[in-house]
Amino acid sequence: MHAGRTETSLMLHLRPESVRLDRAEPGNVAPLAELWPAMREGGVRVVSANGVLGDPTGASAIEGRQILQELIDGALQRL
Repeated sequence: MHAGRTETSLMLHLRPESVRLDRAEPGNVAPLAELWPAMREGGVRVVSANGVLGDPTGASAIEGRQILQELIDGALQRL
């Protein structure tokens, strides 16, 4: 969701100098469907004190490269 494993992995692949893994910590890991009503009213801050939705633990540039390739492949198939 936001600053979780997927987004962190993508950023580690695309722009690793922008990622501070030393500060990575889990946030709210509840499903988005459960969080969405509160987020619509008050934003991420009302559901996650640290601003993270998900868990960046285990994120890697290798995983980010794989995710990006899957996104590209999916987009090309749809075109």
